[in-house]
Amino acid sequence: MRENAFKVLVGSHNYNLNTANSDKDYKMFFYPSFEDLYSGEKYSKATTGETEDVELHDIRKLPDMLWKSNVNFLEVLFSKEVEEYRAYFNLYKELHSKREEIASMNLPYLYDACMGMFHKKKKEFERDIEKSVDWSKVSKHTMSVTRIVDFLHRYEANNWSFENAIYYSENEHMRNTLLDIRNGKYETETELRVFIDGSERLLQAIKPVYKSKQTNEEVKEWMYKTVKWEVEEKIFTELQ
Repeated sequence: MRENAFKVLVGSHNYNLNTANSDKDYKMFFYPSFEDLYSGEKYSKATTGETEDVELHDIRKLPDMLWKSNVNFLEVLFSKEVEEYRAYFNLYKELHSKREEIASMNLPYLYDACMGMFHKKKKEFERDIEKSVDWSKVSKHTMSVTRIVDFLHRYEANNWSFENAIYYSENEHMRNTLLDIRNGKYETETELRVFIDGSERLLQAIKPVYKSKQTNEEVKEWMYKTVKWEVEEKIFTELQ
């Protein structure tokens, strides 16, 4: 049978960019059952409620996402709200203890991952501008484009502290700017394109910094072994 490992808060509530209408987003990770291993299945599921959305993921997926520097999964290790379900090994605490090393172990790929997110959101912006859809969606795309590039800039500027880069404190000017974008303060396409074009120039300017960094294979190996060991322990317990 499947068993939960941990559940963490992610998204806007986690980095202090939530608005009054923002739902809480969570990621929950669980251990595979013996049947999952036997069939090779890696189960994932998303559930949506009135006040919170939850993504469920097989824990075996996590090391791959972390190695590929998926920011939405790296953020898991920097959550402000964590609920663990297994007491005797505490997998989350193990990963959390090396969270900054894990976040920085593949900086060239992190840049590529963020660049991919930038272009995806920019494409959605162009599509919704053309279709004249709800302006709140256009504003949300613009905020996402601006934030992901600002994160890359902040990460390098904060001496590679992922925690400081992803979280916005109350008195930060950039936090207010991002929330102004999201809340529709900028009412014309021209105003929003200033943020998108500026973000694209910044994205290109910081590319050499990220691409010059070496990957950390030692941290990668530790991370994969740690998760594998925990899965082995869980399966051993199940088969007893």
